[in-house]
Order: sequence, then C-alpha cells, then structure tokens
Amino acid sequence: MAQCGGTVGAILTCPLEVVKTRLQSSSITLCISEVHLSTVNGASVARVAPPGPLHCLRLILEKEGPRSLFRGLGPNLIGVAPSRAIYFAAYSSSKERLNCVFEPDSTQVHMTSAGIAGNFLYI
Repeated sequence: MAQCGGTVGAILTCPLEVVKTRLQSSSITLCISEVHLSTVNGASVARVAPPGPLHCLRLILEKEGPRSLFRGLGPNLIGVAPSRAIYFAAYSSSKERLNCVFEPDSTQVHMTSAGIAGNFLYI
C-alpha cells in the first residue's frame, strides 16, 4: 500500500511539473515584452510581467486540453517504480535484521530501517 505513495504522488504532481517546465521554456514567455508604435513618441517597449503559474495553466488547458497536463507521466512512473521497489526491499531486509538486535517492531527498528533504506538508494 505504501508503495503506491510514489505513484500517486507522481500522478498528482505531474500537472505542476508540466506548468513548471513550460514556464522555464522560452516558448511560453512570449508575453514578456510588447512593442508599441506611437506616431508622437516613436517606438517604445512596454514591459509586461512574465506569465505566472495560473496564467500558464489556463493557456495549456485552453490550447491543448486537460490531457496535456499529464505529458511525461509514463516515463516518470517507470522511474518511480524501480526506486520504490529497491527502497522497500532494503527496508524489509534491514527491518528483519534489526528485529534481532533491538526490541522487535519497535520505533527504533522502523526508524533505523527507514534511514538505511533511504540511504541505500543514494549509494
């Protein structure tokens, strides 16, 4: 059940990642400046604030539809699944070994096992 946490988290945050990526790309920032031509003053440049996350979200929904908010979700899920499997295998293994050292299924066993499993991913 806890292994689904990474999957659910990836699904829920995917639209935020899409908006973030679009804001970082140059194609969405077309509204940053506009050139105004005036017959009296000549050409002038008016600075407009860059689009924010909500503006970007609205543009994506209007131009591409809701499904576009989940672009890149497949590869993300493919990356999450193996890391979660490694984490829980390391957690389970360390918990079995630590139950022989500390009081079985104590908070100390769970916390230490989680720390070992978390560090195992970065070795």
